[in-house]
Amino acid sequence: MEAFRHDRPTVVNIRDRIPVATAPDAGRLDQILRFQDSLLLGEVAPADLAGRICQGTALLVGVAAVRLAIAPPESDAEEVASYGAGDFTAVPRDTLRRALASGYPTAHRTEPDGRPILSVPLRTADTPAVLQLIGAAEAPLDPEQVALARYAATLATVALRQAALRERLEHTDRTKSEALVTLSHDLRSPLNVLIGYTQLLLEDAYGPCTSEQREVLVAMERHTLELQSLLSGALDMLRLELQHGEPPRQEFAIGDVLRELCSGSLSHRVARGVQLAWHSDPALPPMRSDRFRIRQILQNLVDNALRFTTQGSVSIAATAHEGGVRVTVSDTGPGIGSADLPHLFELFRPGTDTVARGRGTGCGLYLVKRFSESLGGRVAVETAPGMGTRFTIDFPLGS
Repeated sequence: MEAFRHDRPTVVNIRDRIPVATAPDAGRLDQILRFQDSLLLGEVAPADLAGRICQGTALLVGVAAVRLAIAPPESDAEEVASYGAGDFTAVPRDTLRRALASGYPTAHRTEPDGRPILSVPLRTADTPAVLQLIGAAEAPLDPEQVALARYAATLATVALRQAALRERLEHTDRTKSEALVTLSHDLRSPLNVLIGYTQLLLEDAYGPCTSEQREVLVAMERHTLELQSLLSGALDMLRLELQHGEPPRQEFAIGDVLRELCSGSLSHRVARGVQLAWHSDPALPPMRSDRFRIRQILQNLVDNALRFTTQGSVSIAATAHEGGVRVTVSDTGPGIGSADLPHLFELFRPGTDTVARGRGTGCGLYLVKRFSESLGGRVAVETAPGMGTRFTIDFPLGS
């Protein structure tokens, strides 16, 4: 192309000399489409996107080096990412300003080897940016290479805009979720106070209650516990959404978790005529997993069993199974109807019996399944109307 010959000025604005490339062959067309897909459809982390742009552009256009740089109005260009070997410092600031102001590619040559440099502006919404390419030899970039460089810059602009928008949306979602976590946590404190005072009144700590007063207090306690359960479920779901990557792991004994649950808050929810029993095989080795999630899984299962068991027992057992730990939670409650079983672990789908009794929110078993699978566990259920329910979860010991 004439714009890059030695007998032309060193710096040339090629706005009026945009090359028209010939149609690419099938192999080059496939390469173009794969580069396009990798930027616009691929799952590229924002931190890796700039590097992917530089590498893909260099391979597509066939140049020695590519860099992506931001160019603030009153300072030198600042490199964001690069690929290949080349010295971009030879490009004067006014050359970049000319490219950014015109919106068209601007050509320059390196010193002393005279290799061509093409600066292609990116139409980003925030800080001005430029995609710069250094040719592989002194020969000028041909029309097809210039056209491909402009196309790569267009794809880069779209990909960077998408990444910025996605990052803003994720930040907004995180901010909302974090605010809800704080709100849910703060609401639990006064609820715990209400539950505590209600239980003290039921225990006649402040004097005997009449039968009518006791009936009201029992209703207050039931509804306050339901609200506490709803907030706990919402808090757990938000934590699940906010946590990225592998869950934290620590070493602990599953028997200690069972002991805490059965002698702590769950012991106060056992109805008269119901026995809460637990057993952990003393020969079980320690688990290495997320202790918090294991506790939440078991608490949700046991709490769910206690809700519907009015006579008989709720039992929890931890035993060795196929190199891991098998935890079972069994109850003698009414069982689960066949119509509810396919939707058992769906979010906000409490069973028909649950709705009829005015209990449950449809969060607990959803969290059981999500938490279990996140730790590599498998959940199974055996049930029949009038015959009780048995949940089984197989956990790996962890590494």
